[in-house]
Amino acid sequence: MKPVNIGLLGLGTVGGGTVSVLSRNADEIARRAGRGIQITHAAAKEYNPETITGLDNIRSISDDAFKVVNDPDIEIIVELIGGYSPAKELVLT
Repeated sequence: MKPVNIGLLGLGTVGGGTVSVLSRNADEIARRAGRGIQITHAAAKEYNPETITGLDNIRSISDDAFKVVNDPDIEIIVELIGGYSPAKELVLT
């Protein structure tokens, strides 16, 4: 079965940790859910690639969160941006 395509907004402490955990546990998640998940696109203004494992599996990383939100191939958006703006505008899009 085709994996679920996920778009991730934010690659800070929480977003980077999410990438690492999902990457590390991908096989177990697929086994339990009956379908794999993959973060295909991510957006972040700033991030430290040396501290995040699993970034090499992401097809595209951009600083434009609206590119992720408006991508028709992404089935689930995970918003992990700190603060209210632009997170509120992205969620309400």
